[in-house]
Amino acid sequence: MLADRQPRIERARAARQRDAAARGIRAGAGRRMMLPPQLAPWSAWLALLPFDLVAPFGEMLLRLQPLVGRMAGVAASEDDIPVGVGSIARRGPYERLLLSEWAVLDAAPDEFIRRAAANELLFSAPEPQVQRRARVCVALFDAGPEQLGEPRLVQMALFILLARRAQLDGASFEWGILQTPGPLHADCDQRALERLLNARTVVRVGSAERDGWNRCLARVDPLAEVWQVGGPDAGVLQRTTARASIEQPLLDERLRVTITQQGKARQLMLELPDPASTVRLLRHAPSARVDKVRDCMGGRDTPSLKHAPLFSVRKGRVVTSRADGGNLDFGVPDSRLKEPVAPRRQRTPKKGRVIGICALLYRVGNVACTDSTLRFRYFCGAFYDRECALPPSTKFEAPSGPGRWLPTFFLDRYQGGRLFILDPAGRLVCWSAASRSDPDTRFDVIATGVVGAAQSANVLAHARVADGLTIIECDYDGTFGPADDMAFPFTAKRVLFGEMSDSSAPHTWLLAFQTTDTQWLLAHENISCTVDIADGGAVVGVARTAVGEGAQAALLVVSPDRTCVELRTATQRYVVLRTALPIAHVTLDVVTDRFCWILTRTHELFVRRLHEVKPLLHVIPDGVPDAP
Repeated sequence: MLADRQPRIERARAARQRDAAARGIRAGAGRRMMLPPQLAPWSAWLALLPFDLVAPFGEMLLRLQPLVGRMAGVAASEDDIPVGVGSIARRGPYERLLLSEWAVLDAAPDEFIRRAAANELLFSAPEPQVQRRARVCVALFDAGPEQLGEPRLVQMALFILLARRAQLDGASFEWGILQTPGPLHADCDQRALERLLNARTVVRVGSAERDGWNRCLARVDPLAEVWQVGGPDAGVLQRTTARASIEQPLLDERLRVTITQQGKARQLMLELPDPASTVRLLRHAPSARVDKVRDCMGGRDTPSLKHAPLFSVRKGRVVTSRADGGNLDFGVPDSRLKEPVAPRRQRTPKKGRVIGICALLYRVGNVACTDSTLRFRYFCGAFYDRECALPPSTKFEAPSGPGRWLPTFFLDRYQGGRLFILDPAGRLVCWSAASRSDPDTRFDVIATGVVGAAQSANVLAHARVADGLTIIECDYDGTFGPADDMAFPFTAKRVLFGEMSDSSAPHTWLLAFQTTDTQWLLAHENISCTVDIADGGAVVGVARTAVGEGAQAALLVVSPDRTCVELRTATQRYVVLRTALPIAHVTLDVVTDRFCWILTRTHELFVRRLHEVKPLLHVIPDGVPDAP
């Protein structure tokens, strides 16, 4: 009776563990990731996933763990040299009776007889045969067509279970792909998981691949445990300790997982997460997980990698391009406690190519160019929908090809408004109009030799080079003029602005001047220093090393491998961000301390404050329509 109840008791206990795990994840998702004890062994891998995917994937781990078990023991060989007596037993031949027991026979024969009848005599016994556990676990995964889709999710779970299992027994974990015989991989971190998921192929495992792995496994430790993970119809390698078979029944939405080990087969009908979670787990491999996931995007709302994102001068918004040529306008919450709203979408113009955009108070203005005309759309006042002739190339150089955005600025504190563009030749040009009803559009070249420009809500500043000087000029009452004491006795190749606001004077801004290919001069009020970027890093902005008094000015630099963002001073480096995937673009807001970055391959977009850890916005697109 008890034997009949035991399986039900075990199933009930496992169900309670899964429910507790799900409750623990849901309870901790709103604050920080607090994994329940049942999932603690795999926390290093689960920490790579968004919160809403930890619960369904953790349930798969809990259900598959009993099938995997512990690492198999290997008995000592029969011809091993014995090491002598190592134990004492109450049974055995009398020639191995302890001397103390013979002494009892001499001193008290009746006591000896009583102890013999009660099995209390002590005999010397041989050392017990100790099983030696395998020190290496090898897992080979089938990445062929039979394992595409949901079976890949089970392979990912088995990868984590086998890796953690080897760690618990002090063994090493190595893995490979059955379609590519060769050296085994020894890593089991998030990048290994990504390579496993990205190794899918339409090639089936053939005799050549099996022969290649048989030769490779012949060089592995003889006590190694070898797992073969794939479909039920794949050929078996000559040396296989365990085999995991994953198949999709025709009339069942579940997966049949069968693990054969030491001649015993254990089978499980595994229920998968809901389709949306399954797609996200397969499409978004574990990478650069953050503590607050904000997934509010659809498949068409995928940020493109063609352009760097732009911050608006007001209202805390960030704008990025879309794969079809349009724009996505994301509202950035003031804090992590506020939920973001869906993005505003803007289609590409039907006529012309976009050469510049500007994020305004409530909309995104764009400038479209044809062979002979310019059209200004969605700006304020007179430039809401205005068309004018394209200036000659001697005064304004429009991009020749599609897809390039020029720095574009708009000031609406004048009647009608003024729109500025910095062209590739270093000319800052301006279009102005009196009112929406006035058809005349005035064009002016404001400055030449411009090496940098930036805008706050109501102030536009630029740096230009002339007569061996670098001069900072600002817009004052509709006209540009040099700022007080802002002429520097050198020729800069590039100038960056920071901490720029309407209420601050130009001499309080952070300025960074590129004087040579690797040398940068940082200037703030009466303090200046030189920073050398000799490792090939990309300078994207200028900011402070910390919040508050005493913080130094520093360059915001992206490392050459595009996986690290640092603040660099003349003598120190402060790591701001590290990512698993390379970063496509980084943009720093010139007014606040927020910065935005987009990852390659996944096209994920993040916004956060420079000196905080958790993001204010995290966009996870459902598709990747254009390549990096």
